[in-house]
This record gives sequence, C-alpha cells and structure tokens, in this order.
Amino acid sequence: MATILSDASRNTTRSLLGLISTPNILSLDAPVVAIGWQWLMIFAYLNPAAHKYVESSFVSTVVLFLTVWLIYMADRLMDCWRMDFSHRVSMRHRFANRWSTVLWPLWFGVLIACGFMAISNLPRELLVAGSILLGFVFVYSGAVHYCQTVQSCLPKEFIVGSLFAVGVSLPVLISRVTVSAVISVGLLAALFVLNCLCVAKAQRPSDRQQGFGSAILMYPFLATRLPWLAGLLAAMSAGLGASGWIPTSIAITTSLSGIVLILVVRMMDHEAWGIRAPQWGQLADYALLSPFIVMVVSG
Repeated sequence: MATILSDASRNTTRSLLGLISTPNILSLDAPVVAIGWQWLMIFAYLNPAAHKYVESSFVSTVVLFLTVWLIYMADRLMDCWRMDFSHRVSMRHRFANRWSTVLWPLWFGVLIACGFMAISNLPRELLVAGSILLGFVFVYSGAVHYCQTVQSCLPKEFIVGSLFAVGVSLPVLISRVTVSAVISVGLLAALFVLNCLCVAKAQRPSDRQQGFGSAILMYPFLATRLPWLAGLLAAMSAGLGASGWIPTSIAITTSLSGIVLILVVRMMDHEAWGIRAPQWGQLADYALLSPFIVMVVSG
C-alpha cells in the first residue's frame, strides 16, 4: 500500500511539473519575467502616472513580451539545426524541432506585427535604444550559432544575463542614469546570470553531448558555488536596500529571487521527489517572478 501511495504521489508531482513546465517549453516564461522586472524598475525609478514611456503602457508591454519571445524562440529553433536528437535533448528543444514548420511562419508573423507596433507607438528614443540593443542580441546570437570559436570561449550565460538586465531597464536608463539605477541594473544582471547558470547546470549532460558551450562546462567549479553566489547576491541586495543605495522594492525582490534560486539548486542537486535535475532546471525562471509578488503586496 505504501508503495502504491508513493508511486501515485510521484506521478502526481510529475504531472504537476509537466504542467508548470509548459510556459518554458513554449518560450513564454522569459517574456513574462521581462515584463515583471521592467515594471518594477519603472515603478522604482520613474513616475508611472506621468512618464511618457508609460503613457502607452499596454502597447509597450506587448512589444516587450513579443520581442523577448522572438529572441528566445529564434534561439531554440536555430539550436535545432545543429542538434543531434539521438542524444539528450531538452523538452523545449524537442518541441521546437517537432513544430518548426509551424513555429517559423508564426515567428515571422509575430516579427512583422511587433515591428509595426513598435514603430507606430513607442517613443523615438526608446525605439532607437531598443533597436540598438536588439542589434547586439542578433549579432551575438549569430556568433554563438555559427562561430565555433565564440561557442568555445565565450560564456553565453554572462552575455545573456547582462543583455536581459539592460533590456528590461531601458526606460529607466534612457530617462535618468543615476548611481542607484546603475547598481540596480548590475544586481539584476548578476541575478539573471545566476538564473542562466542554474539552467546550464541542469542541462550540463545534454550540452556536453551536443557540443554546446556553457560557463558551467568551461568553469566546472561554478556548479557547486551557485547556492553561495545566490546567497551573496541576496545579502548584498538587502544591504544596499537597507543603506538606501537602491529602492527597497528592488532590494526585496532581488533578495527573494536569490533565495528561491538557492532552493531550486538544492532541489536539483538532490533530485527531490524523484524529479530529475533537467526538469528542475526548467523551473529556474519561476524564481524570477518575484516582482509580481512585491508589486501586488505593495499595492
């Protein structure tokens, strides 16, 4: 009886895990995370009620969501061109490969719609800054996918995390560059890099088989240091918030996400509840949803 109950509990956990992994498979988790952090930065540093970058808030949010989705989906689809699917492959890559004939036309359709909305509705300086950043993203993405030297020597997690932090902070950075804002962007970059490293740790066997480069494979010691690094980030954020260097909302949110990342890594290391490490890695992005919690609680 105990064995039956244990198996039923394990099956229920796996079913629940499959359900909450769906946004990751569809590349919807990163866009939601981007929206949360951008709005947190806007509320922390700008006056949302009067600022021009928030006047067309709905369209700006849609453009941000679609842009991040385009970047992540394109990355996965291009990954599929060079992957050997007889080896270990993540669920999101298997999905992208299986539905590529549908996803590519959808991708180009979303690209056209997103471009039209951005050109028609975004303030000029935000459009220019976003276009420049997007240019860097495409150059980097092309180098990663088509230049073997870049793949083998450039830790992509550090680049992706930093670009993500700058992207969600663009409205603030082009409005008022202050020491506090720069520190906050740095903390966000560190948090996003740690998130990417957690994912890389989870898919380390797959990356090794596929010949993909990652910071975890280049610097194996990072795999065991992630909880300490996340704890250090949480402590630094709390200290900077308490001393007034950054807004309290940024300090709380970054600290909370760092603590959740520690839990995710611990669960991954012990394969808690019989769930394999790669599946835990798919949940790392949920640690970055803390802005929604803080904004709801703070009203």
